[in-house]
Amino acid sequence: MAEPATPLPPARLELSLVEARTRFVQLARLAGLTRQTTVVTEDGRPLAAIVPATARAAPEPDRPAPAAAGWIRRIDKLRAEFRRQHVGLQQALEDTWRELDRARPPGTDAAVDALRAAQADLRRG
Repeated sequence: MAEPATPLPPARLELSLVEARTRFVQLARLAGLTRQTTVVTEDGRPLAAIVPATARAAPEPDRPAPAAAGWIRRIDKLRAEFRRQHVGLQQALEDTWRELDRARPPGTDAAVDALRAAQADLRRG
């Protein structure tokens, strides 16, 4: 049997969400065997695609898509803010325990001693 001079593009199929759900296993196997892409639609609008595993579906992690870059900047900004808040909370907790140790030295108040024991791992860190 002769091969075409130029490779044929992989087949593309559009199915409704309900139909794709009932035929999911078959569609997944077809994607792997025949490189068929299935576009899942709802009310005529594309929702998702079942593509072969070798298809490049997402950008590489070191080069995020332009739309993702804004989100990454926002997440990094929030991380920095949470770290700053965490350091502030750690300092406040240390100050509180220092004041409790001064006001109620170990062995003088059973309730404070119980709190000391419960938070011993936090106080060491």
